[in-house]
Amino acid sequence: MLGRMAAPVQPVHHFVFDHSKWMHYVSNCYVVLGDNERAEEHAREVINQHGRPDGSTNAPMRTAQARITLGIVAARRGELDQAVAYGESAFEFERQSPADLVSLSADLDGVLQQRYRGEQLARDFHERHLHVRRVLDSRELDHV
Repeated sequence: MLGRMAAPVQPVHHFVFDHSKWMHYVSNCYVVLGDNERAEEHAREVINQHGRPDGSTNAPMRTAQARITLGIVAARRGELDQAVAYGESAFEFERQSPADLVSLSADLDGVLQQRYRGEQLARDFHERHLHVRRVLDSRELDHV
């Protein structure tokens, strides 16, 4: 259906649904459904679509979320080092909506805590996730 639609005039508009957004949402759906191969495929496509030659991104939240997805897939495959590396790299981007990232990092943290509770890398990521959440909570309290 998406392929039959005309290309959007303003693809950056929040309510426009283009191929890039589709890839982003599909990746999320596949990770929730446990289809690791398709989740990974679509997450990598999101990263490739938004990557710039200098390594930055024109869509930090989508890229961060794609990296969290890759982290979840890696954790499910038994690749703890890679899972944590993807999760940590998601925190590197400036975001307009840090609350969304904390929610996503909670998903990765849950997988890591379930599968690797006694591992130092899993504990380190858990502490990083909690720290980011505390910082976000304190910012929200400052604005009340």
